[in-house]
Amino acid sequence: MSHLVPAVFPSDRQAVASSTTGSLQVACATIALFLLPFPALNFGISFTVADVFLVTAVLLNATQLVRLQAFQIPFLLALPLFVVSTLLDPDGGLIELVQVLYIWGFVVPFGWVAFVGLGIRRIVLIVLISAATNAVVAVGQGAGYLPELGNQHIIDFGGGFSRAAGLSLKCNSLVMSLTPCLMLIPFLLRLRTRLSMLLILIPGLLAAVSKSIVFALPGVLWYVWHEPRRRGVVAFLCVLGLAWMIQGEGVSGVGDMWYHFSDLATRRLDRIEDSIDERIELIRISLDHASDTLLVGYGPAGTHVRISAMTNNTVHVYYLGVVLSGGIPAAFLAFTGMGLIVGGLWKHGQRHVCLYVVSHLLALSVMTALLVSFQVLPFVVGGAILAQISSAKATSRSPDLTSPDFPWISPR
Repeated sequence: MSHLVPAVFPSDRQAVASSTTGSLQVACATIALFLLPFPALNFGISFTVADVFLVTAVLLNATQLVRLQAFQIPFLLALPLFVVSTLLDPDGGLIELVQVLYIWGFVVPFGWVAFVGLGIRRIVLIVLISAATNAVVAVGQGAGYLPELGNQHIIDFGGGFSRAAGLSLKCNSLVMSLTPCLMLIPFLLRLRTRLSMLLILIPGLLAAVSKSIVFALPGVLWYVWHEPRRRGVVAFLCVLGLAWMIQGEGVSGVGDMWYHFSDLATRRLDRIEDSIDERIELIRISLDHASDTLLVGYGPAGTHVRISAMTNNTVHVYYLGVVLSGGIPAAFLAFTGMGLIVGGLWKHGQRHVCLYVVSHLLALSVMTALLVSFQVLPFVVGGAILAQISSAKATSRSPDLTSPDFPWISPR
């Protein structure tokens, strides 16, 4: 009796291998997107655990690298100027050069390749879940239940509530990471989920006790404006805030936490005038040095050395930091690439994602320019979504905008 053995053709093996590679790529991209806002999970250097998965996800999706997007061109043109500025920097070294090549030569222009296959809704959900995790950890640190992680810096004022950093490196980095995520809350389909996300992110922002939280206010207003049941939500938030403040009259449980937090916030507000004066002085000194960067910049290390020598601090405006480290031409090209991402998202109707990137741009105005991947994450996310939409429109003039990959908010 003969037995028939099914033949396995090379095309079948290729299909199985392709499916396995695709699944692995999606897994690496998902993990990278979730971990990128957590720079505290690192190897003692600026290269984090998330970067390992990001590089892997890009390489596994290498066929997408040949799809040159319009926003990539300015970034690639700026790269040689950033590299030359770093090479000419007498205070810099190999580490700074590698960081510049990785951020400006890989993450910013090509990081979107890792996430272009995830789908818009999945990208947004992962970003929001990651932000919620960061916020919960921050609240735990602020209340004293969770310790510092790795080489991050939590500011303890000794009053029962600390300035938390969550899974970021510093308090201001936490605010920068959470602020733009508020713009994405309208993507969530259920009222309960949207409201829960808002009530998680706001305490996380407050836990940083940072003045830059003011940049989160547009995100809250954007969500409320696009909330179909906004009257009920506003009433609920008012009642909840009032109840918390009333509870704050006591000295136990949540009330005790509110008491210590409000005391710390008051002390921070008392220093706001001195803080503003310090920032203005930093900006003035940075602008004085900007006239020397008409072609190339001082490099990352050189910028820090020059500014800190005069102020005992560093540039706290991202855009001035980019100008000083790479030069005016490089900064202009980099900012042009960011603008193309914003303009492309708005043009294609992705208003929430567009304002997610814009909100990040606002938050960067009070941040130091760092050569770390988490600081450019919204540009990578915006680039991936823009590439998806551009590809869909190129394939069909009338794509199905109601599919799961194009989650539009239902009209009120």
